[in-house]
Amino acid sequence: MPMWRNWAGNQQSRPSVIERPSSESEVIAVVNRAVSNKQRVKVVGSGHSFTGIAVPDEVMIDLTHMNRIVNVDGVGGVITVQAGIVLSDLNAYLESHQLSMPNLGDVTYQTLAGAVSTSTHGTGLQRTGLAAQIRAFKLVTA
Repeated sequence: MPMWRNWAGNQQSRPSVIERPSSESEVIAVVNRAVSNKQRVKVVGSGHSFTGIAVPDEVMIDLTHMNRIVNVDGVGGVITVQAGIVLSDLNAYLESHQLSMPNLGDVTYQTLAGAVSTSTHGTGLQRTGLAAQIRAFKLVTA
């Protein structure tokens, strides 16, 4: 079994299964298999959190392949992306369309889902954190 560890090296595990879905339907299939097998699922982004929040014991979902821009509404300024997109890639894409995120933390190698789930934020009293910049999202549950 391969070893997973976070960026700091202070959290590690050997998940029994590592899945790398590239679509919502594949994520659903992974979760359904895990439910059938009575296994717990942890989604892992870039492993930036120094806590055990992402430590996978059984089924690990690696979002590396869920990193695409799905839709761009330049008029409304709404971008639809997959959860595993890395913030630096998202920022480069936005810049190429003369758009930007209103506020961002300084660690841009995090995935969007990871940054949101760990309350990543930028600075400024008049700016929101990343989670408040999201209009909608889909959540896969067991």
